[in-house]
Amino acid sequence: MWQALLTVCFISAMDQCITLESQKWHITERQCKVDAFQMAEKIHIYMKSHKPVRYDCRKLPKGMLTK
Repeated sequence: MWQALLTVCFISAMDQCITLESQKWHITERQCKVDAFQMAEKIHIYMKSHKPVRYDCRKLPKGMLTK
């Protein structure tokens, strides 16, 4: 399974960033990337002061839901 991660930074201080983890799990890396881009498109709705700067899809070992 794959988990999408999205790093968002405070617009006025781009060195203040946080990483958000998707609560969806994906069978393929491609599905994970699609989810990451969908998260990035909507981040301004929930966090008006932040901007998405990078995404990552991490492969989870069998039996794990997060790292």
